[in-house]
Amino acid sequence: MKVPVANFTISDNAKRGIELARQRFDSHWPDPAAVATIGWTRHMPYSGEEFEQVAVTFYGQSQYNEVAPAIQIVSGVEVVFVPVAKDYVKFEGKILDFADDQGFFLREP
Repeated sequence: MKVPVANFTISDNAKRGIELARQRFDSHWPDPAAVATIGWTRHMPYSGEEFEQVAVTFYGQSQYNEVAPAIQIVSGVEVVFVPVAKDYVKFEGKILDFADDQGFFLREP
């Protein structure tokens, strides 16, 4: 699995958010979270406005060996960074942050 080099950092709040998301993931899936996956997603609901945002999810422990070559350490956190090419620049030099009322988002340093 070839992935782009992570071009962002992760705030302490985002690290907390990743742990919260890990707990939710583990409570809903039989394969516990092994490594965070960070990318960009587009939401296109049947009604309402379309929007885009940072996506944080996980590869399960059963997938760890498969994704291990793509793991990078970003601000002390193991991640697989998986943006499509056109979204890579959205992360350039940004800080991945998290707020309880906003979820994950990118901000300037």
